[in-house]
Amino acid sequence: MWRIYEEKLHQVLVENYPESRIEFDDQIFGIYSKTERQIDIALRGNIAGNKVLGIIDCKYFSKKIDLKVVESFIEMMQDVNANFGIMITNKGYSKAAKKRVKNSNLKLDILNFNDIGELTLTVDYFFNKNILGLQLSKSEFLKRNKQNSGYFDQDKSNYKKRLIVFKEGFANREYFAFKKLLESVVRAFRDFPQMEKVRIIIPAKRNEETKFLYKCEVSKTEIENFLGLEIDHLREDISNWRSDFLKDLDKSKILKFSEIYISKEEYVEYSKINWS
Repeated sequence: MWRIYEEKLHQVLVENYPESRIEFDDQIFGIYSKTERQIDIALRGNIAGNKVLGIIDCKYFSKKIDLKVVESFIEMMQDVNANFGIMITNKGYSKAAKKRVKNSNLKLDILNFNDIGELTLTVDYFFNKNILGLQLSKSEFLKRNKQNSGYFDQDKSNYKKRLIVFKEGFANREYFAFKKLLESVVRAFRDFPQMEKVRIIIPAKRNEETKFLYKCEVSKTEIENFLGLEIDHLREDISNWRSDFLKDLDKSKILKFSEIYISKEEYVEYSKINWS
């Protein structure tokens, strides 16, 4: 039963943080203990260009979590150099344990078994810091896009032209190119609100024989009018990004976006495309 719950928690994190790496039943070598530490769930991401590690520990006890258990988890957080930690328990926690968490200089939350809806709050805190800390510059523009996807083509992208290019494999078929163009456009304006316009190019197959470059050039005002919402609202909290944009992204909206804003150009070999 508890193993199933751990797997459910892992799935919640995977669904809510697709840009992060979520590992179930991970092992991290301790800095001070010099031993492998077992981690129920490990979350790895980037904040303002810095790597971030969060660890989640699931406890199934016959009594409340006490001070000793919390102390042990804090020690493990320090040993693996975790930026934040979350403890999940089925029986709650003692007053002493709760007080120790409040007095810790680490970001640590203890959640009850039924508080799965609050799991994302601690994680969101760090990801919100990441987004709100971004400033438009060539360095951060390239770094952020590289963080967002391993398919980001830094050599073909251009900061001055506000051009973002993805490599082959980012989208395998035409529809997914449409979907990822819309997502990438909104993400670019969310991350860098100072940008007024962005151009994005994604290569994909239309069928087994034909490949196209799918292109989109759109302004912030145009995309806000199309979506019927303000990009700054999505920037305020990553939970807004999930609830008010991603969950509302259906097929009809994606196809309508493609009709209005996306053009395509056939190509044969990606490496030989003239990008001038």
